[in-house]
Amino acid sequence: MARRIRVVHVVWRLSTGGGIPQVSRQILAGLDPERFECHAVTARPAADEDELHLLGPNVTIHPLDYTGPPNKVEEVRIPLRYAAAVRKLRPDVIHAHSGTARHALPAALAVPSAGRVLEVHEPLKGGLHSEWTNRIERQMVTRARFRPFAHSSDVRDATAALLGLRRAAVPLVPLGVEPHVADPAARERLRGELGLAPSTRLVVGVGRSGQKNIPLFVRVAASVLASLGDAGPAVAFAVVGRQDPEIPRLIDELGIGKRIRLIPPLDRLQDAFDAGDLFLSTSDYEGFGIAVAEAMCAGLPVVGTAVGGVNDVVEDGVTGRLVGKGDCDALAAAVRELLADDALRATMGAAARERALASFTRQKMVEGFAAVYERAVAERVRGGR
Repeated sequence: MARRIRVVHVVWRLSTGGGIPQVSRQILAGLDPERFECHAVTARPAADEDELHLLGPNVTIHPLDYTGPPNKVEEVRIPLRYAAAVRKLRPDVIHAHSGTARHALPAALAVPSAGRVLEVHEPLKGGLHSEWTNRIERQMVTRARFRPFAHSSDVRDATAALLGLRRAAVPLVPLGVEPHVADPAARERLRGELGLAPSTRLVVGVGRSGQKNIPLFVRVAASVLASLGDAGPAVAFAVVGRQDPEIPRLIDELGIGKRIRLIPPLDRLQDAFDAGDLFLSTSDYEGFGIAVAEAMCAGLPVVGTAVGGVNDVVEDGVTGRLVGKGDCDALAAAVRELLADDALRATMGAAARERALASFTRQKMVEGFAAVYERAVAERVRGGR
């Protein structure tokens, strides 16, 4: 039996939230234990209730137990602590993430024989992170031989152009979701908790302020509700996630408190999709758009902004409608169109589910990551490192 590839994720946290921690947990737990031995070095391990033991026996967590907040001294110490932990593991592959990749650089230098990969979540220039962070990560690719890969064609193309690489040199690995089985009981239960009649058409969103632009979600809701008035179909909006204080204030200011619900994070986000009839994404940017793919897998058509990875996930005119970033009027018009046409909504919802199940599965995602790791090891062997 061939020796397993030892993969070490260098991550800031592994809590049960979305984004990088969510994908890291899914990959670590999903890799074939006969081919891979999985480790994660994390500054902020998850809370007790996050139940990381569910990752399985093939995943070992190495917590640094850092509680913060960050300061200048710790900004130096933390990467060195990462390096010490990774050096002891003697990995075949070191996996870093854009945004916090600088923490992995000393680890890579401490284990020069390891293959190195950089998961690029957003463009490495003009994205969500500082230019200082982006500059370090660009140098990690050009000088420290980290091999980049991306989840969307938008990020892949931007990364390749910025670094002077061929697009083929930046593998494209779409994220994936678990197949969704509709739960009528969950739909009835959550709608009951929200005080919605069975006939009410519910528009669902996910996230908090920031790149998800929840204020825009609220303004779209206000526009749709104002145009429908009392004569149109019964419609409500709901957004799942922790919200900043500005969101309830904006809802009150617009006078739509009776028609929009703020739902705290759910143990099963799928329950919100079961309760909904349409998914609305108002993001200013998405490296991929995992919530969009999850909603599609649940059979919801999508109205969203054509940003980042959403362009890869949603097929405009087939699985939903895409409009320009920040365009409240166009978003509201698309929402009204789909709420008014039950047949179109059902057709697009069925196409959305079919596309998600064909293109964005958890199995395909894990296989894509496995190929990235195997390529990194093969290149290391060919390069004599």
